[in-house]
Amino acid sequence: MNSLFDIPIPDFGNDDLTGRCRPLNDKIEYEDADYVLCWLQQALRAFDNPVIDAAVAYANVNNLPVLVYHGVRQDYPHASDRLHYFLLGGSRDLQRGCAERGIRCVSYLQTPGNIEKGLVYRLSAQARAVFAEDHPTFVARWQTQSFASKVNRPVFAIDAARLVPTRALPNSLKTTPAFRAANRPLRNGFAAAKRDIDPEVAICDLPFKFKHIDLIDTSDAQLRNLIAECNIDHSLGTCEEFPPSRSVALARMSDFISDYLPKYKWTRNNPAAAGSGSQLSPYLHFGILGPRELYQAIQASDAHSAAKWKFLDEAITWREWFHYQAYHDDEFDRFSSLPKRALNTLFEHASDPRPKLYSLNELIHGATEDAVWNAAQKQWLSTGYMHNNLRMYWGKKLIEWTPDPETAWNTACYINDRLSLDGRDPATYGNMQWCFGKAKPGYSEKPIYGWVAPKSSRAVLKRAGVADWVETMNLKTLPTILVPDRPNHPARL
Repeated sequence: MNSLFDIPIPDFGNDDLTGRCRPLNDKIEYEDADYVLCWLQQALRAFDNPVIDAAVAYANVNNLPVLVYHGVRQDYPHASDRLHYFLLGGSRDLQRGCAERGIRCVSYLQTPGNIEKGLVYRLSAQARAVFAEDHPTFVARWQTQSFASKVNRPVFAIDAARLVPTRALPNSLKTTPAFRAANRPLRNGFAAAKRDIDPEVAICDLPFKFKHIDLIDTSDAQLRNLIAECNIDHSLGTCEEFPPSRSVALARMSDFISDYLPKYKWTRNNPAAAGSGSQLSPYLHFGILGPRELYQAIQASDAHSAAKWKFLDEAITWREWFHYQAYHDDEFDRFSSLPKRALNTLFEHASDPRPKLYSLNELIHGATEDAVWNAAQKQWLSTGYMHNNLRMYWGKKLIEWTPDPETAWNTACYINDRLSLDGRDPATYGNMQWCFGKAKPGYSEKPIYGWVAPKSSRAVLKRAGVADWVETMNLKTLPTILVPDRPNHPARL
């Protein structure tokens, strides 16, 4: 995924921003410009955001203002009340923060009565250059690449989702220990970089009229009313457990550090234990919270160094390792991306008899004969979140409950992408790859799984409070959502 364009990176006067930037095309800067365009898709925060800072630093050099744009369409894969609500909540805080920083920010919500075609292209026509996110999977990757190939303006991608930008690391890292050894020494340097660069030019005007939405004073109820107008999946509702708010994300981070970080190492595998997970992954995925903020807060805490190391190894090392792999693999979210040995052994056992096959509708609604699996699935369906330790068991069971390994993979991706607030992300695809054999082989060859190690629920049920948690979760009455006959994994845009 490294740039194919050998053109100079802008001089930001900031080594951190230079290390995060790569050109996506070879277009020439537009001299008679009105602004610099900053197009955001997932990095939905106004503060500690390298994409905005790069746009501001570049605009200051060229004596121009910055226009920050975030649009939410109706036709992105798995568009639903759940995902729209989180996106618009993030956009609301983005607008508020940009106003505080003195930067113009506009948000657009596509509805049947408000369809602006090619809006980001039209906005780019008056821009000297465009700054976007360097995200390695799903819509943010596909759309940015497509946009850069068609627009007649230089487009620069900025790595905002990782503490250590992927471009700062060697291209040949093959193992987690090698990645850890390369990533860790660079963290403090990137954590200390200057952020929130002040704009030097006044807020810009829009080049043309269009129906954008002012979210600064919008309530949660008003957000829901806006979403009700959209032609999206209304059967999958919003999640009260995860308010789409930066203030909530910062408060949860603070509470986790003070109350749970010291014992995280010992509780992290128990889904019934309070604080066994930070539950910050949805906020990191949508960029409402930045990885540098999390890293700095953990390092500044009074927790024991071993507790800090364990949490940061999960939240930074493993997360950024999956991002690194996705950055270098266009097919990271595809079944074909699994190691050959895993593919071979799964295909060798593809015709093995399955103990039971479940429909996609039964799986999504947690209607199997496995109480632990059902509880995990119902947590996902009702809250948009599944405890990380349960995801391992959840993913492996799909291999034996679907007709063949590729259907199992597509089913896992479909459920993850549609239900999960942190789905459609390198970390969740990496998690599923582990379930499907991107790990140490099993101790022996098994039916259906071959040399891919299966996983039992016995260990998790032995943990304190888990049996009661499973029973309580399975007593929940959940909404019925619309489900197709078979899972679909969206094609590239």
